[in-house]
Amino acid sequence: MVQAEVNALKSKTVEFIYLSQEECIEAGGLDMKGTLQAIQKSYELHGQKDVVQPSKPVIRWGGPETEETRGRIMTMPSYLGGDLHVAGMKWIPSMPQNPKNLGQPRASAIIILTDPDNGFPLAIMDGTIVSAMRTGAATGIAAKYLANPNSETVGIIGAGVQSRTQLMAIVNAMPNVQHIKVFDLNAEKTQAFAEEMTAELQVKVVPAASAEEAIRESDIVVTATMSTFPYVKYEWLKEGAFHSEISFWDTAPEEVQYYDRIIVDDYDHVEHHGVDVSYRAVAAGLVKREEVSNLSDIMLGNAPGRTNEKEKIIFNPIGMSIHDVSEAYRVYQNAKKLGIGNSLPLWKHPHWS
Repeated sequence: MVQAEVNALKSKTVEFIYLSQEECIEAGGLDMKGTLQAIQKSYELHGQKDVVQPSKPVIRWGGPETEETRGRIMTMPSYLGGDLHVAGMKWIPSMPQNPKNLGQPRASAIIILTDPDNGFPLAIMDGTIVSAMRTGAATGIAAKYLANPNSETVGIIGAGVQSRTQLMAIVNAMPNVQHIKVFDLNAEKTQAFAEEMTAELQVKVVPAASAEEAIRESDIVVTATMSTFPYVKYEWLKEGAFHSEISFWDTAPEEVQYYDRIIVDDYDHVEHHGVDVSYRAVAAGLVKREEVSNLSDIMLGNAPGRTNEKEKIIFNPIGMSIHDVSEAYRVYQNAKKLGIGNSLPLWKHPHWS
């Protein structure tokens, strides 16, 4: 390349797309079928070890238990290879008092997508929708591989935002689901949730009188609350139940030891975080490390999944950055095709080069 061409390249404007939350939705951010495909892909790349995913640092104002009281901020970077070939990062504060004090969501997020070849940003976008959708989709993918295929009844604890995407994913991934029970400490919220999700999913959602009632006789169980103490009892789960514990404290390590199978998304990251119940069960000596499997290894046939219809299985994902980046990249690509978003310059001419 001659010097004139080099100089011309250096003078080029570098631009990226900015996508607001509304624009992410317009670009298909609430399309759970698309999200499930993106998360399936990221799990496959994870199992093939075609990702780079550093452990996520967490800003806390105290010990791990303060995440559900004072709050936290997580930074989640990663790279996905294969035909995605994209890097990115999610910055996600979670402040439990926001709904009560500000009338605003608990979590907010920003995602940056980056071209891994030149390091320039592709997009800066709302990550709140992406984060909620990909968390629901992780349970959907896990249910597809770990729940009994004929599962019909779902019991979910919690009637918040995250419970919505959990059910969206389960209904899309498990077509035999016909009945959903929901319990939340707020009875009015539970009733409204049941009515709204029945209309949205076209599956009957009914309030349960207690967590125990929601869990008993359910083929699939999801615990998605802000609880700071455990309440789930292993004995409540029916034979063959699949339990997705996406919260930190709903189930005690002493209960986890009785499950036939314990599955996570990435145990190294679970261990680094030091909060999830699967790690606490291992740390307490209640479960052996080798008894915990990564979901991606099961998906690729490198570890056994469900071996019979009677096993009780718990899935305890920490939430991986590769899920955020894969889903955000899907939304970003849709936005580009549809001409959604605002193009902003990083610079018109680099000040130093």
